[in-house]
Amino acid sequence: MRIPRAARVVLAVAGLLLTAGSGPAAEPDLAALVAAYLKSGGEQAPGVVTARAYVEATRPTAAPAPQPDVSVVLLPYSGQLEAELDAVKAGLRDSVGAYTRAVARVESTRVDYERALVAAGGGALVRSERTDAQGGVRLADVPPGDWLLLAWRESGHTGKRFKLRDQDAKRYPQVPTNVTYSIVTYWRSRIAVRPAQTVEVTMSDRNAWMTAPRQESGNPTPSRPPATQPGLPERR
Repeated sequence: MRIPRAARVVLAVAGLLLTAGSGPAAEPDLAALVAAYLKSGGEQAPGVVTARAYVEATRPTAAPAPQPDVSVVLLPYSGQLEAELDAVKAGLRDSVGAYTRAVARVESTRVDYERALVAAGGGALVRSERTDAQGGVRLADVPPGDWLLLAWRESGHTGKRFKLRDQDAKRYPQVPTNVTYSIVTYWRSRIAVRPAQTVEVTMSDRNAWMTAPRQESGNPTPSRPPATQPGLPERR
């Protein structure tokens, strides 16, 4: 069933956010993958990856607006990691649950892969930065090879208040009535770094990979006291 975006946001901020799914399993031979990148970095001149984040101009005469504070992570390319991320986006519109779990699933998938790299001796291969005031970031000394760049930015912090019918509040006591959420925009690129060369990546509001909500807080509906029956004293 395809659910309109507006309906998905309303249901998401109403407190139907489920727990995050598990991230990807470790690469079949992650140690060999790490060794290959470390060897490449030791034997060949490193490359450079630059990224620029901006918002397209709204008028023909205006300049694009830079996007600062975009988190950028560069990771050794993994087909399994890419498949896991593709699965999150592919099922994004399948259900409310998939939509509200998307941000948590992307985060857990990325973090699990980073931890696996560290455990395999490749912690130095995980590069992370934030874009500066001009929306730019520069990652130097990158070993030649294929890499996956994942970036994200949160915006649109919004508070919502929902009123449930008494019968719904009793049936679903854990659904928040006060919810704060943000919208997370992701960019993703597979890039090939060559010796002593610079790879440039652009991230705009027009080439985002995925957008989904993140719930930040929510207060469950307080429980109601049991109703009294006619002729009986109120419970204390």
